[in-house]
Amino acid sequence: MKIVSQVMKKQIFRAMLIGGIVGLFGVAIFLGILQASTQLSLKNDSNEVASSNNKDTDTETIPTAGGATKSSMFFASQAGVYSNYESASSFVSEHPSLKESAIVEVDGKFYVWTSMVTDESQLTFLEDPATFKKAFNVSSDSCKEATIAELPSVLADKKAAKLNFKENSKDSTLPADWQSIGAAASSISNDVSIIRLQVFAHYKSKNACLQVKF
Repeated sequence: MKIVSQVMKKQIFRAMLIGGIVGLFGVAIFLGILQASTQLSLKNDSNEVASSNNKDTDTETIPTAGGATKSSMFFASQAGVYSNYESASSFVSEHPSLKESAIVEVDGKFYVWTSMVTDESQLTFLEDPATFKKAFNVSSDSCKEATIAELPSVLADKKAAKLNFKENSKDSTLPADWQSIGAAASSISNDVSIIRLQVFAHYKSKNACLQVKF
């Protein structure tokens, strides 16, 4: 019986020893898999961050001094919009209150405006026909002639210094016919918002590079 008991003890001890070794081996494998998985996850995260940074770098637009946008914001008092010039002109002729208005073509449509200002609070509206606010941006980015390219900023000058055509002064930064066009506009009205509109309508009709965006 003692021999049997000793054999059983040895078998139990051996089983415990084998079980412990197997258990430790299993834990080691588990830890190895966990560590590898963690490293793989960190590597993937790092790649995603790098990819994201590269994407941001590729799509980011860095403005340069030579590519400055030449555009200005304005507000007009609008009486109507038509699909052709004849209809717009007929509408103007039917309303004496529109005698100082101008017809401005934008993307094939003809807008009847009665004034053009740089500050929304300066807008005045008519009752017959009723007019309403029209906000728009004037861009000269595609204008190759320097004097035309400067028109948006000249017209946007809140002091309107260069819209005072009473002084017959020459300015090489302005179009050659600036004074004559301004004098004609001034003969229509003394209101600077109407003078600005008339001057803009003239140069817009002659220079397709002056773009209006609503």
